[in-house]
Parts: sequence; C-alpha cells; structure tokens
Amino acid sequence: MMSSNIVLKGNLSFLGLGELLQLFGGSGSTGILKLTSMHTENPGFIYIIDGNPIDAEFEDQKGNEVLNSFFGWVDAGFEFSDEKILHRKTIQKNRMEIILDGLRMLDDGLIKIVGETSSKKTKAEIKDESGIPIIKGPLVDYLYIVDEDDFSAGQEVVVQEKYGNWLWVILEGTVEVARSLPEGQVTISKLTEGSFIGSISSLKEKSNVRSATVSAVTSVQLGVLDYHRILEEFSKIPESFKEVLFSIENRLKQLTMICANAHFKKIKIHQNMGELKQFKISQKSDDIIYKILNGTAVVVKKINNHFLHLCLLKADDIIGNIPFLSTSHEPHSAEVYVSDDFATEEIDLIDLKEDYDELSTTLKNMAFHTSTCLSVTTGRLMDILKNSNG
Repeated sequence: MMSSNIVLKGNLSFLGLGELLQLFGGSGSTGILKLTSMHTENPGFIYIIDGNPIDAEFEDQKGNEVLNSFFGWVDAGFEFSDEKILHRKTIQKNRMEIILDGLRMLDDGLIKIVGETSSKKTKAEIKDESGIPIIKGPLVDYLYIVDEDDFSAGQEVVVQEKYGNWLWVILEGTVEVARSLPEGQVTISKLTEGSFIGSISSLKEKSNVRSATVSAVTSVQLGVLDYHRILEEFSKIPESFKEVLFSIENRLKQLTMICANAHFKKIKIHQNMGELKQFKISQKSDDIIYKILNGTAVVVKKINNHFLHLCLLKADDIIGNIPFLSTSHEPHSAEVYVSDDFATEEIDLIDLKEDYDELSTTLKNMAFHTSTCLSVTTGRLMDILKNSNG
C-alpha cells in the first residue's frame, strides 16, 4: 500500500521507464514507483532506495524479471511516492545495467509489449537510428557557468591526443564522441543536454591529453564551466574520493578504446585467465569497496565460457560496486582476476557517501555523468560484439 505522499505523476508514453529510472538515480530518490495500465488488472510496483531499484512486484511475482517486464508497459501511468522503504533487496544489478538490459531485451523482442505503441517507439530515446547510444545529463547548475560557446554541425569541440583543460556542459544540441585508430574513427556515443565535455582527470593534470574527439552533430551551445572554482573545490575533496573518481574515469577510457578495437574486430577473447586467480567479491557486500594496494587486476566479461578483458586495474584503482553512482561491472556483470602479489584495503561506502553528499551539484553531476558513460559504453561494447557475430 502506497502513502499519499505522491511527488511525481505522469505517463510512460511521454517519459519512458529508462528515462524515469535515470531521473530517480540522479536525484538519489527513495520511494515506490507505482505503474498502472488499462491493459492489466493489477498495478506494478518498483521499490527504489537512493535512486536504485531494489525490488519489483506484479501480482504474485517479484524480482528482476518483473522489473524487465515493465519496460514493455509503453503507455502505463506512473506515480512516485516519496517514502521510507522497508523491503527486502532482490535485485542486485545497478541502475544503469537494469536500464540497458531492459531496453536491449525490448529491442530484441524478448519483452512483451503491453499497451499501444503507435504514438511512441517501443524503446526509450536512448539510441539513435543507427544504434549509437545517446546520453542525457542531469539538470544544469547555471551557477558554475561563466561563458557560452557555440559550435556548428560538424565542428570539432575537442580533438583526441590534443592538450586541453576546458570543461563544458551541453546547454543545447548533440555532440558525438569518437575514438580514432589507424584503421579509422569509431563513434562511441552521443551526448546531449546536461552532459559534460572534458574529464575529471583535467583537475589533477596541468597538461591534460584528450582521450577522444568530440564533434557537434547539430548546432550546439555549450556552457563554459568555471574551471578555477571547480578546481578549488576539488582540491578539498578527500584523497580517497578522488581516487574513486579517477578509477571510474580510467575504466571509461579503457572501455572506449576497446569499443573502437571491437569495431575493427581487433580484440581477443581468451579461453582462460592463465595464472591469474579469481578475486571473490560478495554479491551482498553493499557497504564495502576495495582499493588496490599492490599488484594488478583484470576485470573480465564471461562470454560463452570465454573471457573478454574489459579493463586493467592497478594500485589506487577501485574494485566493487558503488550503489549511489551505479559504477559496478563487478560483482554482478563481470568477474575480477588478480596477480599473485595482489593486495587491497577496504573502503567504507558509508564514509564515501558522506563525502559525495558534501559535493556541489556540479561535481556530483560530473561524477554521476562519468559513471553513466561507463555503463553506456559497456553496453555499446556488447552491442558491437553482438552485431559483429550476427
């Protein structure tokens, strides 16, 4: 039974379930999302804590399969009730994994459509017509914008391997992010309103090298962020939290390169992990992540009992799921294999969340956006592999 504290109402024909879950994730909302459809006798429920779905319920069924089925409720009404959740966690995947998996299954015809689809595509507008993912950022904090830049369609905003520390937020329009290899250029994703251009790494390196080329797809208006103000705030963040942000970005850069290589069929699927041993992470460990002190770790995706290397992690990198950022590959979607000299120390997620809560809206949005890009780029890699094998 839901309380009367309803803070958001609407229809999934206007705002898709994927977009809705991203909205709750960006605001760290806790409450119950109730879905009602004229095509079903009973309503459905999604239970959300700190922006992450922890269970879903329809009639006498619960769990991740139920949540996946809701992506097929294309014209259902929704009500979000802001309230404390006293409910057992049955869904272990992070928010972006849930969204990407649900949309992919919908595209592949694995989820039953419930309702009328004539007025709206059956998938949320998270990809363009060629299957390139489109990432929409959080709401813009205009207090940190000091100027505006305009770019015409086709104009480059930043160029791979060039130096630059400028940071922008997209106010209007769409850009594409591409990685260049000797064989050619590969579009990895597209960014639209609220997304950031520029890396968190630029806040620690005076001569930051761009890891990809960003070009305007349409006419684009960018807000120039107050770099010195952000840098001053960033300098006061605890080192443990900085290491988390740099580690997420390190994964993103590696995944971007792997996506480009996969497009040209230049990646290797390994039959085994050699002398590396598996690092076991409890799937119920919701309050601890690990900082690497020594040795190396390889994050791998298992595909038909073979291993695809996603990224290589070293000292100061982070292993484990950060629920309020939806960062994880592991433990739910990937495995970790480590060297014999591997050593870690635990980081308390409660302390980390307190550090995160102290950030300005802009820095929170940058961290959230980087995590979103990591999840979306991982999904992009899976799509490239599926298409190349299909």
